[in-house]
Amino acid sequence: MMFLTIFSVAGIDTLDGSALLGYGLLASFIIAIALTSQRWLLWYVLGGMIYWLSVEMLHSALMSGFGLSDWHSYVAAFGISWLPLAGWVLYRALRYDDVSRTVQQERERAAARYVEHTPIYDDHYQPRF
Repeated sequence: MMFLTIFSVAGIDTLDGSALLGYGLLASFIIAIALTSQRWLLWYVLGGMIYWLSVEMLHSALMSGFGLSDWHSYVAAFGISWLPLAGWVLYRALRYDDVSRTVQQERERAAARYVEHTPIYDDHYQPRF
């Protein structure tokens, strides 16, 4: 009985063989990835699911709050969801000049500490290697 309740939450009305096979394969792939050294890939999957959930929430809020059409609210939701990424890229781009200037000055100070030494040989020098 509980088995039917779980699949009713997932939206499956009939428990035919293809639905069970699909969910079984999905569960086995997730377990197989979790047991390997590549389990960090599951974090990307989880992150993608969380991102898509946030886009869906923005989409429904824009549809109900502003009365936008389905397509326009998706485009606006994607645009709004990309704003934090654009802000982070802009912050890094503006900060890069300060960081690169500091790194360049540090390299110049490090180069000034080292004295260049080139050996001076006479004309008849024969290396032995």
